[in-house]
Amino acid sequence: MWPIVRRFGLMALGVVALWLLTILALNLTLYSAGGFVMGYLSALENGNHGLAASKAGLSDVPAVLPLASEPIHNPRIASTGALETGDIVVEVAYELAGVEEHTTFVVRETEPVLWFFNSWAFQRSPIARLELTIVGDNRAVINGTELNVARLGVPPRTSVLVPGVYEASLNTEWVEGESVVRAATEIGSVQPIRLTVAPSARLKDAANEAVEDLLDDCADQGVLQPASCPFGISIDDRVIGIPQWEILDYPDVRLGLGGDRASWSMSARRGVAEVTVQVQSLFDGTISEEIELVSFDLYGVVRGTTTDAPVLNFD
Repeated sequence: MWPIVRRFGLMALGVVALWLLTILALNLTLYSAGGFVMGYLSALENGNHGLAASKAGLSDVPAVLPLASEPIHNPRIASTGALETGDIVVEVAYELAGVEEHTTFVVRETEPVLWFFNSWAFQRSPIARLELTIVGDNRAVINGTELNVARLGVPPRTSVLVPGVYEASLNTEWVEGESVVRAATEIGSVQPIRLTVAPSARLKDAANEAVEDLLDDCADQGVLQPASCPFGISIDDRVIGIPQWEILDYPDVRLGLGGDRASWSMSARRGVAEVTVQVQSLFDGTISEEIELVSFDLYGVVRGTTTDAPVLNFD
């Protein structure tokens, strides 16, 4: 009987030893500080942003996610070290947008899982902040998510996961601008994004059409001083019949950024109108035809491009 007991005892000791060795191996790899960081990076690499946000200690996934077309590649541990506090410093290397990058993470040990497996958390959540300045609008589309800077506080910022590539742009029917790309690789950093938009060809055409329509309506009024119009004449003699206006040169319409940086000032300069009118001299009663050229400028403001409903108001 004793040999059997001894045999089972040795087997049990072997199982326990194997179990302990397995725990030790897991704590040195998967459940190590480096393994925890690599698990976070692996989640980012695979586009599992929910898992990445959870490992980062965030209650919600950030509104703006890393650019899917530029994920990190080949993440690897470059070095590790211990601080006096017991926290572990893990430096990782990886490729991002074709460039070799490095990020340093600091992790702290937390309550073990099932009493045996090490557990870790980031001492500082691996996030950065994008600080937005939008010239010509109050919106930006970052990696497919539209943000309104008026809702982001002062200064307008949004938190994003590190590492990641973030591309800001705004191209609507009415405004457009070149995209701005930032690579967030440093935890706690603030990445400034200044996006400048300008009137689109469609907005310029719409403004030009509105100006021409106004001037055509002015020319059709058949009076010396067309109401709410940028041109008119005064004649001392008696007018006979209806004055005939014709726009000889439509003005050059230009749009510039308004003082509020969200509207567009409109200037239409160097227009020329011609009026033909029959007049009777108050001095001797003679009737003659007068033709006069009138130069004019026109100004206004385009509002509403920030809500995709532009309206041109003339001064």
